[in-house]
Amino acid sequence: MILYSIIPAEIVFQGSYGQEEVKYIEAGYRGERVVVAQTADRQYTIARLLSTRPGSFLNSAFQPGSVVDAKELEIDT
Repeated sequence: MILYSIIPAEIVFQGSYGQEEVKYIEAGYRGERVVVAQTADRQYTIARLLSTRPGSFLNSAFQPGSVVDAKELEIDT
């Protein structure tokens, strides 16, 4: 991506430097595969649903940003 702007790059991209890296994990959740990001207190946030069933995308439990407890996930090791 090329950004053409009269605003200095330091101002445009301020706040994006020094952000901590997010670790994404693929796991099973309620019979579907999801990609989750780990948050504090051993909880995870759904980042992406990996499914071929259209009905799963309408289920509010699989919405991106939903918080999932670690006990409910089937993480492959």
